[in-house]
Amino acid sequence: MSPRKLRAIAGTALVALAITATFAPVLHDEGAARIDAMFARALATFAAARALNGAISVVQGTEVALQPAGVGVTLTVGQALDPLNDLVERFSWVMLAATAALGTQSVLLDATAAATLTWFLGALALLTVVRIWSPTLARVDAAGLLPRLLILLLFVRLALPLAALGADLFSAQWLEPRRAAAVTALEATRAELDAVEAEASAEVPPESDGVLEGIRRYLGTQSARLDPTARLQALVERLDASAERVVDLVVVFTLETIVVPLGTLWLLWRLTRIAQAPFAPFDGRASGASARRD
Repeated sequence: MSPRKLRAIAGTALVALAITATFAPVLHDEGAARIDAMFARALATFAAARALNGAISVVQGTEVALQPAGVGVTLTVGQALDPLNDLVERFSWVMLAATAALGTQSVLLDATAAATLTWFLGALALLTVVRIWSPTLARVDAAGLLPRLLILLLFVRLALPLAALGADLFSAQWLEPRRAAAVTALEATRAELDAVEAEASAEVPPESDGVLEGIRRYLGTQSARLDPTARLQALVERLDASAERVVDLVVVFTLETIVVPLGTLWLLWRLTRIAQAPFAPFDGRASGASARRD
């Protein structure tokens, strides 16, 4: 069997495989499901961050004056909360970009799965196969426009679901444990702040000054069994840990929604160069020479 026929068989098989993937709904459905799953995770994470931001806002700007063991101590709770609150605000912009990227991928995925494009790809694939086996059509299309156009449109049709699958697999393997741990830590911090606010509010008498007075009374009543400075220090340490978890989430969603999909698209685009190899003998003068030899 001549090298030309071997390349023709390889090109035909490649076109048949690509068109099968194009017409089969499995790839599109899987890609859409993975994007929906990533979108749901992004919304859940964003909700946890906003809940923490709300809990911080309740106690932010508070100074609690205590006199444990006769020594005056001022606990500046707001200063401890400010850095984390600012970080959560910035994280909200990252999550906005992440959800916008996922929403854009979902819209483009539906657009590239349109029936018109699918059937046009089918017709173009049929013409490409005829070109592969017909020396006359190969000479007419000496520049190789048919296979190049087919490969370009196949990239448009298949790249997004493949990128979504790649991002979800990468996330499940390396990012999801980090994301789950970060969300759990943020929820624990929010629960602790909510508990402090709830216990403080429960001890506020009707004639008091509200939540601020309640926090003062709460921490004051705890001084007999717990050093208030140690309590504040423990809270500050938890807030520092929460700040690290927010940074982890920034890394997770930047990789999951931007870096990994773009990297997958770049890799697929590079693979299109390899996919053009079986059609190379039919381009330009090489196609005419091959036809004459046969």
